[in-house]
Amino acid sequence: MCTFKITNDPNEIFVDQYLQLGGPTLSNTIELNGVYITHHLLSITGEVTMQPVERGGKYFLLMGEFYNYDISLPSDIYFGIEKYLEYGDKFTEHLDGEFLFIVIDNNKIDFFSDPWGTRQVYYHTVGDYFYFTTLPNDEYSLYTTGYSDEFYRLPCNKKCDFNGTLHVGSADLIKWNLDQNVNSLEYVDCAFEDAVLKRWYPNCTLFLSGGLDSSAIALCFADNKKKFNALTNMFHPQFEDQDVLDSVIEYCGEYINYHCIEGTNINHKPKHSATSEIRRQTKERFDSKVVIMGNGADEIFDNYRNKGKSNFDIFPHDQSTIFPWEHFYGGQSRKLLDYHETYSLFYGLEQRNVFYDKSLAQAWLNVDVNIKNIEYKVFMKEYLRKRDIKIPKFPKSGFGNQSPSGYTK
Repeated sequence: MCTFKITNDPNEIFVDQYLQLGGPTLSNTIELNGVYITHHLLSITGEVTMQPVERGGKYFLLMGEFYNYDISLPSDIYFGIEKYLEYGDKFTEHLDGEFLFIVIDNNKIDFFSDPWGTRQVYYHTVGDYFYFTTLPNDEYSLYTTGYSDEFYRLPCNKKCDFNGTLHVGSADLIKWNLDQNVNSLEYVDCAFEDAVLKRWYPNCTLFLSGGLDSSAIALCFADNKKKFNALTNMFHPQFEDQDVLDSVIEYCGEYINYHCIEGTNINHKPKHSATSEIRRQTKERFDSKVVIMGNGADEIFDNYRNKGKSNFDIFPHDQSTIFPWEHFYGGQSRKLLDYHETYSLFYGLEQRNVFYDKSLAQAWLNVDVNIKNIEYKVFMKEYLRKRDIKIPKFPKSGFGNQSPSGYTK
């Protein structure tokens, strides 16, 4: 996923050893006016490119991927630079991806992210030292996704800048159209398939459960003849729908390279959790660099309405009265994104989150309210039904039903 650290402290800190795990391809540190900028690269797209990249006296860093980058460029960071130089602070409107983009101009540091901030950035100070890092510099906060008063997680969909003090912009980087004027799910289907296919990568691994979200992704891969690995953990089989899982595997046929992790000898220490184990096996069994996950569907499409975590029961005719809903940016979105991203980082894996897709989210926002309210997660259920796949019986089925605190339930 790539990781970074920007600080005026020349010394190593606790989190450095973990940052290096997230960027195993190439590491680089430069010093600018007493500020030390470190980037650890996990090379996925284009040529191996040492960062930061200098252009016109400015320095640029990228964590994550631009899915719409110009392949004639050496790597996607150059696409981000070109868009920034062309459009200034509005350049994120022209980017499609999961990313954190940093611009350093003399003593000023600007932070830009995708709408959900899928790539983490934490800020804290110790005396006269300041630190911006991918991960919090504390062992407890590291394993609990950094939710403490000491480490400030920069918010998503805002421009943040630092010039001795941190400033969070008031305007949203991406604004959403809340008109509910599309009278079918076909538009959402197309946006979903595009979101899946742009995230596919050779030898990628899908975390597959018996739930709706990852099953729909697997079906899309198979329909489009994209070969992929798939891992299921069965540490908590009571939360998985085996019949649905079996039918999805059968449907995918030659395109799926499937393995099920079984056993209960995983203790509750974070380094030995099921969350960690499945990533360890992703590397050892498949040697993957990219993980595909189905998290985000409950948050974007449903706000957990059927799980007692929502602040509304049905979608209203005026979406502006509820948007952004509780879990669209925050709540479980924030917790689960950071939780899974952290564990993927430990194993040098890039995590790609299908449902945190700008075009897909916009397509769903524009669907007519009466269609939205037909049933919970109507889009994904219809996607499975069209392929004669049964709907999962268990409302809580999901990938291991794991806790965002870092411990399995």
